[in-house]
Amino acid sequence: MEGVLIRAGSFLLIIVLGYVLKRARFFKPDDYRLVSKIILNVTLPASIAVNFSGTKVSPWLLFIAFLGIGHNLILWASAFFFSRRASWDTKKFRMINYPGCSIGCFTLPFIQSFLGPSGVVATCLFDAGNSILCTGGTYAVVSEMDSRRKGEASDLSGELKSIGKKLLRSVPLMTYVVMLILSFAGLELPGPVLTFGGIIADANAFLSMFMIGMMFEIRLKPEKLREMVRLLAWRYALAAALALCFYFLLPFEEEVRQTLAIVSFSPLSTLALVFTDRLDCDTELASATNSVTILISLAVMTGLVTLFAV
Repeated sequence: MEGVLIRAGSFLLIIVLGYVLKRARFFKPDDYRLVSKIILNVTLPASIAVNFSGTKVSPWLLFIAFLGIGHNLILWASAFFFSRRASWDTKKFRMINYPGCSIGCFTLPFIQSFLGPSGVVATCLFDAGNSILCTGGTYAVVSEMDSRRKGEASDLSGELKSIGKKLLRSVPLMTYVVMLILSFAGLELPGPVLTFGGIIADANAFLSMFMIGMMFEIRLKPEKLREMVRLLAWRYALAAALALCFYFLLPFEEEVRQTLAIVSFSPLSTLALVFTDRLDCDTELASATNSVTILISLAVMTGLVTLFAV
């Protein structure tokens, strides 16, 4: 248990380091974008490839990818239902910010440090499903609803084509696809490639936590605090319910069920901030809420790892 707390504390200190250096103006405010590009296009794909290589993924485990999609849909539907009497601006804000999880840049490095290969593979499969919606699928639906409400003609087919192109250009998602194909074919990456990729993958946890620190910001006016508390309470209540279902009802091995329970408490997707801005919603509230979920998720996930380790 002591080792779990020390490692989780180390994650927190790396986040604090990134934040302190940003506040000290060691970095420019938008330097996190460069770190983000390195993570998404280099260290995260390397981490996925190294952990997938040599791991046999049964067709039954592919069901986890559909759980990632279903998880997003449940959160989106709950936001829609929960906001049925709210203003349209509030409703679309919630539909964009309730669903979606920051798995590749937050949860995966966390899982890598505490659980085995099967836990990492389960996380990657869940994120493959999660990515389909949080990288643009949810935004396309809400954007279409917003256009129709304003009486504007929107090209849904064009929007979907654009999303499809973005998914195809997503290096992590395509890495998932390639590694799944290799796994089903019984093939492994050559030893030298794994050695090279392993060195790169080792940097993923540090860079991910450091980037989160660089992005961390909470500047919230008092009148917006109530809405943030509502969003957080509803989000984590649903996360708890889904985590219990994943752990007690799914027919997977214990490590996989533990992983899915932990993944349920992932923080909000950072892409939600981009889509919030595109829909002319409250970006200040979205940024503050996103930052708070990082702290809450780190605490909850550390508690679960500690509980499972007992």
